[in-house]
Amino acid sequence: MSGFVGHGRAEVVDAAGLVTVEEHLQGILDLLPAPDPIELRLSDCLGLVLADFVNSRVTLPAFANAAMDGYAVIADDLAGATVDEPVTLTVAGEVVAGGGWSPDVSPGRVVRIMTGAPLPEGADTVVPVETTSGAQGAVAFHRAYERGANVRRPGEDLTPGQPLVAAGRRITPADIGLLAAAGATRVSCLPQPRVVVLSSGDELVRAEDEPHPGRIRDANGPMLAALIKQTGALPFSAGIVPDDRKALMYAFDTNLGHADLFVCTGGASAGTRDLLPDVIDALGEVTTAKVAMKPGMPQIRGRIGETPVIGLPGNPVSAFVSFEVFVRPALRRLQGRRDVNRPTVTAVATEPLRASAGKRAYLRVRLAREEGRWLATPTGPQGSHVISSIARADGLAVIAEDVDEVAAGDEVRVHLLVD
Repeated sequence: MSGFVGHGRAEVVDAAGLVTVEEHLQGILDLLPAPDPIELRLSDCLGLVLADFVNSRVTLPAFANAAMDGYAVIADDLAGATVDEPVTLTVAGEVVAGGGWSPDVSPGRVVRIMTGAPLPEGADTVVPVETTSGAQGAVAFHRAYERGANVRRPGEDLTPGQPLVAAGRRITPADIGLLAAAGATRVSCLPQPRVVVLSSGDELVRAEDEPHPGRIRDANGPMLAALIKQTGALPFSAGIVPDDRKALMYAFDTNLGHADLFVCTGGASAGTRDLLPDVIDALGEVTTAKVAMKPGMPQIRGRIGETPVIGLPGNPVSAFVSFEVFVRPALRRLQGRRDVNRPTVTAVATEPLRASAGKRAYLRVRLAREEGRWLATPTGPQGSHVISSIARADGLAVIAEDVDEVAAGDEVRVHLLVD
């Protein structure tokens, strides 16, 4: 099974035995089932992808109403009004938003009106209160207004049958406001994927426990759960699973009923205790891959029943980078999103960025904006165990397989670690 045991990887890994990042990612995406939409309350839909088009069934505004506080008038009554020679009219009453009956407006008579209140019968214009003067029973108008000024007309915003939100759109707070205004209280969306995180390794202890000699705290489990939550999916922890075939099988079996995806960390390499591929193969199907990338060369993909499984390396940086390259796109695909990858920017390297020829390198960098361009600076040592290098990073500088160094001052593509 292992070509690595007893040798350095540089000695035993031939470039011909590597698969590209794109090939492995496509293999993962091909495993994913088509998500089934569910109907949800509007309050539960933020960030989810709409499964069906939603059209308006209402007219909005439903009635003519005032766009501001002022007076409902007949525009013709104000013809010729000026600052020095205002037109004075009688105030016949008042109408407020949500109020009931209001007096009609007729020539020589106006009604005081509040924003959102229905336009009284006979009125065709609203004059802002700030442009008037006078006592309570009569008001002076100091300028003329065009008919219809400051009036919200029925159907000005929405009409029946008008498209509101398109299928495939990720629902925003503004969309929720629009749908609520149209009375669409439940809509069909693609649900949040449920992702079970499994950390394997005899050496692992929980973050709250004190590790004995030879043991380490599990950083990958909490980190991957946080990354999954950040994508809008729902993480579930299977806990720390020892390097034991029965324990691994039990972890998969007991979590299969509520998993849309398994994300495993550890056991992906070629050591004698890396049992994950054999266990997945016994329960379903598995593919192990040596991907032409650094960090993160050993990768696993498979399926147990209809549930995809992604296996990531155990080193924290390798797990983090592999999540960005493979898991985040898979989760976005399960969410129905078209933008499966985070955006990239072009930046200028502030110091040399070195890579291994034949592998795509992902170097942790901090970005700064200067004179209209992005600058990329490494966050420190780039070893796959240096977890502080990712905590300080804004992005991953991506260096192509056929490049072994990006010189200071040269441009490099940077995969952003923020949306």
